[in-house]
Amino acid sequence: MAISTAINTHCPSCDAARSSLIVCDDCRSLFPVPPTATYFDLFAIPTSFGLDDAALLAAYRSLTRRIHPDRFGGAGDDVGDLATRLSAQINEAYSVLSEPVRRADYMLTLAGGPSAAEVRDVPGNLLEEVMTLREEIDQARDDGDTEAIERHRDAITERKQLALEQLANHADRLDTCDDDERAGFRKRLNSIKYFDNLLTRLTTDPLAEADHR
Repeated sequence: MAISTAINTHCPSCDAARSSLIVCDDCRSLFPVPPTATYFDLFAIPTSFGLDDAALLAAYRSLTRRIHPDRFGGAGDDVGDLATRLSAQINEAYSVLSEPVRRADYMLTLAGGPSAAEVRDVPGNLLEEVMTLREEIDQARDDGDTEAIERHRDAITERKQLALEQLANHADRLDTCDDDERAGFRKRLNSIKYFDNLLTRLTTDPLAEADHR
């Protein structure tokens, strides 16, 4: 995916050069997020799965300071409301882009791929494997077999990491993929949820579960 050119380089209020879609560095004017702007556009960073985490965090902190509602307390209700709305949008954008699975999901959406509601499948026989693993994990917990639990944790963590690497390898090419390839990407995304559920099961105290039954 290419770097967006959505940023207008001059402020419509004072004609100063600006580096952000939503705030002018000179006159501090605020602007609503353009309808076609992406989360990547908001932070003026390349549309890429392998983004620079430090650059994203720096852009987020900079924008947060510049548009914080407290800075516009005497500017009128309309400006204050816009600052509040922009802050919420920036927080949501950062939340999505800073987390790899949510970032991959968002990039699939940008590319016109299917949602989790539209494609619920997972790769191969994963569902059957998950059912078997759940039984094995429950048995290991009941037996107090810490070695088996650690083996399962290591194996599932490795499979989750492999799924994430596969997502990373394809995310930047989603806009040139066909529908079948995008559906396959969605299936790999769906698999992450099952791996996370299994890992949560491995860390849950069975005695605590019994107390809540």
